[in-house]
Amino acid sequence: MDALRPYVPLIVAMAAGGVCRLWDLTGPSLFIDEGWVFHISAAAPKELLKLVAFTDFHPPLFYLITHYLVSWLHWPQWDYRYLTALFSLTGIAATWAIARRLFGDVAAAIAAFALAFQPALIEWDRLYRMYAVLVSLGAISWWLLLVAADEKTRRRWLWWLLYALCAVALPYVQYFGALIVLSQGLYAVTRWRQSWPALVAGSAAALALLPWLWAIKVQYPHGGMVIALSSAGFSWPTVIRSTVAYGLPASWMLNAHFDLAFSITAVAVLLGGVFLARKTVLPFYLLPIAIQVGASLLTGKDLVIPRYLYAYVPAFCLCIAVLAGSWLKTRYRIAGVALLLVYGSLAAVGIPNQLFVPYYQFPDWYEVNTLLLAHEQKNDLIVMDQGAEYWVVHNFSGFRTHQMDAPAIPPDITRSIRWLRGYPGRRVWYIENQPAFTDVGHRLQRDLEKSRPRAGAWIQRRVFAEDIVRIILYGRSYGKARSKSVVNTASP
Repeated sequence: MDALRPYVPLIVAMAAGGVCRLWDLTGPSLFIDEGWVFHISAAAPKELLKLVAFTDFHPPLFYLITHYLVSWLHWPQWDYRYLTALFSLTGIAATWAIARRLFGDVAAAIAAFALAFQPALIEWDRLYRMYAVLVSLGAISWWLLLVAADEKTRRRWLWWLLYALCAVALPYVQYFGALIVLSQGLYAVTRWRQSWPALVAGSAAALALLPWLWAIKVQYPHGGMVIALSSAGFSWPTVIRSTVAYGLPASWMLNAHFDLAFSITAVAVLLGGVFLARKTVLPFYLLPIAIQVGASLLTGKDLVIPRYLYAYVPAFCLCIAVLAGSWLKTRYRIAGVALLLVYGSLAAVGIPNQLFVPYYQFPDWYEVNTLLLAHEQKNDLIVMDQGAEYWVVHNFSGFRTHQMDAPAIPPDITRSIRWLRGYPGRRVWYIENQPAFTDVGHRLQRDLEKSRPRAGAWIQRRVFAEDIVRIILYGRSYGKARSKSVVNTASP
């Protein structure tokens, strides 16, 4: 029984993390990125690779795997979330195993619970997207590297083979996986005698990426893996808060000093953990953050938005474990307890908001569909700005019987305006979500405002601007049929 005791916290943490990730998992409508995944993955493999290269910003492995999963399983699309959500639990196990190997049982238990109740990761682990896979595969690869380097028997080559498979897969899951492999290679250089096979695995990963280099060259100029860096640079307090916390009350985030205080505390924990664990893998685990910052400044591309940093959140949880675990063994144990209480409080507030309060969730496209069904007319047109939501809603009952247009890139806006002008006698539903990607100047809406009266307006309110959905119903063009504007500002 004593041998099993250290595993009890892991089992409890994985069970608790599983509840948070699986609760009503298939209830919400697809997120727009999920709709895009299934659209791309529906193509034949050869066509799929072209679509990824010319219309997407990510590597192809997740899409290829989805293609074959869909052809084998034939599940409803939202059910595939179970696969990524359950895979995310392996990241908890790997983080626990790293902490136990390096810092002991107490730190391992803290790290497991910290990651299990990590609010930002819970939000994205509940989506069918490659980020949950990247986070867990990164943690697994670090654990495999440690095990393989320490193994003295013939089995070490099995561990190195498993590590090499992870190293090759990581850049094909998400391009930032290449930075994980790079940082592992740098760590291996510092322990050359035990870890030199990691450099062979890293070289294999680089060679494996060469056949896809042509696609990377296509993707990069038109956005590629990145978003343009703001002229003002990074909004560090917002980035840090969004990377390690989600679902926090709006009143906290609107406070002028909250993000700064939160960020100072988080960075202090990070630096404290790195200092205490400076002779371990932890500094190398976090090294890609510095690389991404430097690359952003050099290229003008923003590589430090929160979802691009989630792969290093397990390392942040390790910092919490190292710091709290060390304090708990000394007369400063009250500081360790305080750190765990603060982190636990953030999770206790943020996770229920994510799971139960629509205001803190992604858009609800089922609700938008219900709104259309209540107010539609047979020959209404629908235009979506930006158009990625088309792949979520195009088969919904309120959408599929109408002509729709979904501009995907800025040049599409001119075509959409011409298309709408060709139907002056028909009403138009304007549905807007994340327009900055396609129509930063709101050209499409401005043209509709000039040429048509409003017949109704609704907004689906959310805490973050990127999750807000605005719906405006425009009447027939002026000169065809004038109608009194009616505006409804209630949520759909």
